[in-house]
Amino acid sequence: MYDTYIHAYEKLSLPAAGIFMGLVLIVLHLVALLHQEACMGWLRKAHNATKAGQILLGIDFIWVALLLFDAGWNPLRMDLFEFNNMRGILLMLCPIIWFVMSSMCKENLFPRALGMFLLLMAIVPLSAAFLKEPITRLLIPIWWYPVLTVAMFWVAKPYLFRDWAAWLCERPKLFRMGAWAGLAYACLLLLCAIIFW
Repeated sequence: MYDTYIHAYEKLSLPAAGIFMGLVLIVLHLVALLHQEACMGWLRKAHNATKAGQILLGIDFIWVALLLFDAGWNPLRMDLFEFNNMRGILLMLCPIIWFVMSSMCKENLFPRALGMFLLLMAIVPLSAAFLKEPITRLLIPIWWYPVLTVAMFWVAKPYLFRDWAAWLCERPKLFRMGAWAGLAYACLLLLCAIIFW
């Protein structure tokens, strides 16, 4: 249907994706290092954050609706190929599924919503890095492939978020080491994005 249409994700440059991703990860890992106790306390109870889960799930379904909404002004619209005739039905299902999940599946809602958000988010930097020339572009999938795997577990088995968070919070030294490793990775990513990409 859109033979010459270039999706918004495909227009994102590798340097822009690397800089944005690097800066976000630097901020997140610095917060984890500077406010370790508060972050671990939040992790312990995040699976019960129903209100945050409802809001994040709403963002997820708005994002999905934008991908489905077929309008010339919408840069996020995507071609569904042989499923194009189902576009309207899928659009109508977005608010219905959000309502059902938000009102009837409140337990561990936040991990589900976070997993969905990460699955939606991953395609943006991965599209920017797809088949690009510098070998250092692999820094992006090296981060996102494990994150995608974990996100799928959180969507299907959200109680694992609670269990993994409790396990990690019982090991503050490991938490700190992970935060330092994430910060080092983010700095390397940002450096490559600025110098090599």
